[in-house]
Amino acid sequence: MIKLEDSNESFYFCTSADWSTIVLAVDENEAAKEAIECADFIMGDKFTVSACMRVKKIEEKFEEKDILIRIDQVFADMGMNEKARDLTEIIKNLKK
Repeated sequence: MIKLEDSNESFYFCTSADWSTIVLAVDENEAAKEAIECADFIMGDKFTVSACMRVKKIEEKFEEKDILIRIDQVFADMGMNEKARDLTEIIKNLKK
């Protein structure tokens, strides 16, 4: 899922029973609906819910520190070696 900067939606962390998901919604109630639809679709017959769902809006300060990961390394780890080499070359050229 992608959130555009001008969107009025926010990310929400939702958890119920034995599952958790992150959804994009305009408010907590909509997030709960989206979470149930997503979990039901993915889990199928194994889908369960508890009496309540915990819904947390993910704010910008969700974590006190950011971790930056180089995408060329991610590509390499995924076996996308050609893309990894191309991006590594671009990064090298930016350092010049």
